[in-house]
Amino acid sequence: MNRSHVAVRLVVLAFALSLASCAGVPRVDVPQKAYVAYNDGSLLARYAPVFVLQTYGDPDNRIGAPVARLVDGAEQVCVDPGRPVIYGRRRAFTTSRGAYTNLVYRVHFPGIPFPNLTWGRNVGLFVIVTLDAQERPVLVTTVHTCGCYLAFMPTTYTPPGALPPDWETGRRDVYGELLPGHLDLPRPFDGRYRPVVFLRDETHRVMDVRIENVDEARWRYDVIPARVRPLDSLERLPLGNGRTTSFYETQGSRKGFVKGSRKPLEMLFMGWMALDLRVGRDKKLAPRQEMNTTLYTSLKFWHRADSDLYPFAQFLDYWGWKL
Repeated sequence: MNRSHVAVRLVVLAFALSLASCAGVPRVDVPQKAYVAYNDGSLLARYAPVFVLQTYGDPDNRIGAPVARLVDGAEQVCVDPGRPVIYGRRRAFTTSRGAYTNLVYRVHFPGIPFPNLTWGRNVGLFVIVTLDAQERPVLVTTVHTCGCYLAFMPTTYTPPGALPPDWETGRRDVYGELLPGHLDLPRPFDGRYRPVVFLRDETHRVMDVRIENVDEARWRYDVIPARVRPLDSLERLPLGNGRTTSFYETQGSRKGFVKGSRKPLEMLFMGWMALDLRVGRDKKLAPRQEMNTTLYTSLKFWHRADSDLYPFAQFLDYWGWKL
């Protein structure tokens, strides 16, 4: 969200402090579990981020596959943590300065437990790797599938002059997480190096992002192989008897929202600021005409369209990037 919203941070901090009973050194599994995509030779698989968990024990911390089933005739949609899947889509876009390819990766978790501010089910995270014409990463973008906790990380191959004014290349505070303001990639470019995304327990916040050799990751972490599946397959979840259903609502006022996605605490504490009683709910990445909402990334309600993640060139321009 927009870093100028100091009031937002104060509200979130006050809420967190009111619920926290104690603080201590966070536990980290050693070795850490890491989801690494099967290399099927596709561009999406070659550049897929490695996702590293803080701890693996709680199923809510694990990346899974959205599944659908009928229970007493009623449809239920949830995330199965026993079936890790990274959903991806390749999407080209152009600006006045060049042509680029976005590799959009989407992962989902069973939920975020109470009493976290973002408490809810079927929550997700985007990692977007932007490639230049030579298929070199020039930007890594992370944001939750509700539009929250947006972070940008330029790379060694980001064009000169593309950074927003006064961009700091050191560690940057993204709502309490210190993330890198620059990612070092080897010269000449080596395609074995990928973003490694470290995920915090419970909230699935991005704790850190590093660039590592994916071959070395296989001995550095306890690897869990994950399949890369088309992002569009989320709209065709098997329901039995040859039927399918979408992971997203397809009609009515909730059209475009993830099924089962409700954030009661975010609505209570943040809805008034965003002028949106559905703030924090996870969404489909799609054009505005396919949804009854936008995947906005700024709490400024008058900039919902400008900060929409889907029209990526416009989104970058809004946030001050000049790719």
